[in-house]
Amino acid sequence: MLWHRVLTAAVGVPLTLLVIYLGGWYLAGFVTVLAILGLREYYGLSRASGDRVRPTLGYLLVLPITLTPAPYTMVPLLLVVCVWALGELALMLRHLICMKCLAGIDDAGWRNATLLGLLYLPVLLGHMNLLRAIPGDDVSLPAGISTAIPLGAGLLALVVAACWGSDTAAYFVGRAIGRHKLWPRMSPGKTIEGGVGGLVAAVALTVILGNWLGLPLAHSLVLGAILGLVGQLGDLFESSLKRGAGAKDSGALLPGHGGVLDRFDSLLFCAPAAYYYLRCAVGL
Repeated sequence: MLWHRVLTAAVGVPLTLLVIYLGGWYLAGFVTVLAILGLREYYGLSRASGDRVRPTLGYLLVLPITLTPAPYTMVPLLLVVCVWALGELALMLRHLICMKCLAGIDDAGWRNATLLGLLYLPVLLGHMNLLRAIPGDDVSLPAGISTAIPLGAGLLALVVAACWGSDTAAYFVGRAIGRHKLWPRMSPGKTIEGGVGGLVAAVALTVILGNWLGLPLAHSLVLGAILGLVGQLGDLFESSLKRGAGAKDSGALLPGHGGVLDRFDSLLFCAPAAYYYLRCAVGL
């Protein structure tokens, strides 16, 4: 129901903004909790799709990825990938050396599904920590408020606002005037009109907040378009996971929204896209 969505947003949005403002271990802990809850939903969808997973291993590997200080967030990921690659190599060598051992080799699917979950959730969500850690001068709040916030907090808030604003606009525009299906086989409820509305909202919010943060207009327009498009790709990717599992929602943790994946699916893709654009193209 709509009022469930509004009530959940009324609680969740201020909480998210507060955590972004505080940063540090508060944000890292928030990201870690989201990653673990989202990973739980992902593993549930994977099982429903017929994949084998090792959830305990995945949960344990979340911590070194999301709780590592921002500049070194990707180091634990490289270690995880290296360990996984070495494991795959060991199985290949065992198969080549001893064909009789083939029957005793467990299927590699659980390792692949478990690693994909780590790439999809803690690694992508970990870019929230990286965005928050972008250095720069503090930015004054509008409307004459004396409190200033770090530039990284403002940039992360911009990305979150653009993602969620785009989701909201796509939902309401699609319900109001949506006539042409965007990808009916993958996500029957999404429309082209809703997608355009979401893209326009993402660009508009990014331009408004980007101007406050001192981003050049050209970069704000490009970043807004990136967030509007990439966010919808993230939404469609999660829809493909649910469709493969035959599920309507990834969970029921957030009333009116579904699960963590249902609410943060676009942010999972937008946070890395925004981070690398801001660092590489804008030079922050």
